[in-house]
Order: sequence, then C-alpha cells, then structure tokens
Amino acid sequence: MLLRLFLLCTCLASIAQLGTAKEKPRSLHRGLLHHQSIVVTSVSASHPFYEAVFTYLGYELVGSKYGDDYEFEDWKPWRIDTPHEISIVKADPKYAAQKHQKGAVGNHHHMAFCAESREDVDRFYNEVLVPLEKAGHCTIQDPPVDCPEYGEGYYATFFFDPDGLKYEFVINPNYLLKKAERDQKKAK
Repeated sequence: MLLRLFLLCTCLASIAQLGTAKEKPRSLHRGLLHHQSIVVTSVSASHPFYEAVFTYLGYELVGSKYGDDYEFEDWKPWRIDTPHEISIVKADPKYAAQKHQKGAVGNHHHMAFCAESREDVDRFYNEVLVPLEKAGHCTIQDPPVDCPEYGEGYYATFFFDPDGLKYEFVINPNYLLKKAERDQKKAK
C-alpha cells in the first residue's frame, strides 16, 4: 500500500512539474519489459537452476506445466508492482537438438540482473551459484569480479544455465552517476 501511495505521489509530482508541457504524462510502466520467454531443452530439467536463481532474485513461480508435449514456468516479481514476468518454455521438438549459439540471430547474448550491492553479488555466488554448479545445474564463467572495462565499481558474476544460456548478476553504480549527469544537463 505504501509503495502504491509513493508511486501515486511520484506520478502527481511529475505531472505538476510538467507545467505547460504539450506531451501528456506517461505511465511509470511504459517502456518497461513486460515479459520475456526463455526457450530451454527441458523445463523440468532446468527447473532447479531457474528456481534457485529466480527465488533468490525475489521472483515467485505463478504458473507451470510439465510433461512431454508442452512445458512452461512463469516467474513474477510481485514486489515492484509491474506486469513484468519471465517464462521458461520448452523448445519446439523440431529445434530441440539445436544448441544455443552465442551471437546467432534469435539467440540472446546474455541477460543481466541487478544486484543491490557487492555483498549481494558475493552472497548470490556463494549461496546460489556454487551449490548449483556442484549439483551440475549450471556452469560458472566468472566468480564475482571487478569489471573496470564497463565502468568504475562495476562488479559481477557470470554464469550459464543447463542449456548454455549466459546470465550475469551485477552491481553497477555508474547508472546513478550517468543519470545525475544527464539530469544536470537537462536542468541547464
């Protein structure tokens, strides 16, 4: 309830600041990712990986079906009051033998999830990734590491799901610095 009240107040404040702007105010959800479908060889075989990762990230399993013909899992983070959802779906049998090829058209390069802090990245690595790798459910590409090539303070761990799809868990304080610079330029 407090979050909704905060969002309402934020919206109202934004509207008030528009003054004589000709463009009408837009929803806070406009342009956000609504849903993403990730295709895997077997949803039931991938379940331990996605359950551990998504549960840690605050997602909840809101729908699923397992079986020979069609499998899926729908994961949703209710806490942020957006329609965002990630679905894990079974590959079409015609294409199930085709393995993920990084850089190929139609294949995602990698997906990165935001961490709260460096400690959050470390905790995710130790509590989620290390046990998953020991159980054979993922491959860790890089343990938590500073990535100065992406900006000061960029700290991440990189890993792969059972089908070789690449993921990242990252804290990137540069976003706030870039946003502040942008806001200063716009204010002038």
